[in-house]
Amino acid sequence: MAQDPPYRCSHIRTTHGTIDTPALIPVVAASYGIWDRWMEGAHPAPWDVSQAVLLSLYHILPYAHRDEVFSKGIHATLGTSRPVWIDSGGFQYMKKGVELDPLEVLSYQHKSGCDIGVTFDYPLTPALAQDERERRLDRSVSAANEMLAHNTDMALYGAVHGSTPEEITAYTTRLDTGFDGFGIGSLVPRKNSHEHLTSIIHAVRSQTDDPLHAFGITGFPALFALSYLGVDTFDSWTYVVAAAYKEYVHPLTLSRQKNLRSLHALPACECPICAEHGLADFLQPTSESEMLLAMHNLYVFLDEMANIREAASHGELEAYILSRGEQNARILRAFKIAKKTSSLPATRPLLRGDRHRAGR
Repeated sequence: MAQDPPYRCSHIRTTHGTIDTPALIPVVAASYGIWDRWMEGAHPAPWDVSQAVLLSLYHILPYAHRDEVFSKGIHATLGTSRPVWIDSGGFQYMKKGVELDPLEVLSYQHKSGCDIGVTFDYPLTPALAQDERERRLDRSVSAANEMLAHNTDMALYGAVHGSTPEEITAYTTRLDTGFDGFGIGSLVPRKNSHEHLTSIIHAVRSQTDDPLHAFGITGFPALFALSYLGVDTFDSWTYVVAAAYKEYVHPLTLSRQKNLRSLHALPACECPICAEHGLADFLQPTSESEMLLAMHNLYVFLDEMANIREAASHGELEAYILSRGEQNARILRAFKIAKKTSSLPATRPLLRGDRHRAGR
């Protein structure tokens, strides 16, 4: 008998609306670069066109308007009525050697009025000594359970870490019940190893039907492969980082077009930005130029995720990915790895979320 594909379409209901999945959640780095210009409202912003946005406490706490975020709320600060996630910033703080108190993180998330918070964590890196790995895993589990115990009405995702399926299973058995979803971390340092990514995702997805979020994985090969394996949401700021380097996400090949100055014209694109602007507008050394290019890049990501949802809803995601792989060999290679991984034995379901609180 043929095996059912692991992907699915779902709906994450929040106070500020429903997120249809699989979905890309743009990262908003409020203390970085062009964000204040977007908040002035002169140009369409990521939160105007996406289903939801994600901010990190790492960018909020040093932000000039942090008091406004915690007094008026993140929705009023951004000027949006759509769902907002607040990540703990564990990965960024780890790189700086800084730790936050988990309950302080929870307090900030509540004060912000965000729809979904994520527990503070201590991510893994490939070169860690075993005793340090175990210490970080212990502390991530402890922080997650402590925040869950003190949470009230905010949807809370538990951070999940591990470098092997066995480590993932051991970790998740120690999480308390009641999380509204799970965010899979420690993926970025090995994001180019699709064998690693798919094995970790498969290990977590085989244990729960609750929403899964993959942190920091945004390249199209991984987006296709992990959507096939059942990841519900991804976060990305590739769209704006690429724009800072004057890189244009190609709407057909889904690759990052560099050296724009060497081009005579851009490829055909149906996004609203390209309908009104051309190559010369993207090449100007201004913040407006960077904003336009970032929004084009974001539209390509969002449109492709909409195509993934449409194909998945009709049970045709594999065929769609294969068609996209004709233009991008990396997409095809990543998908073949994901499909092989999906046939591996699934572990017994262990994670149990509280669906009533999340409203799913």
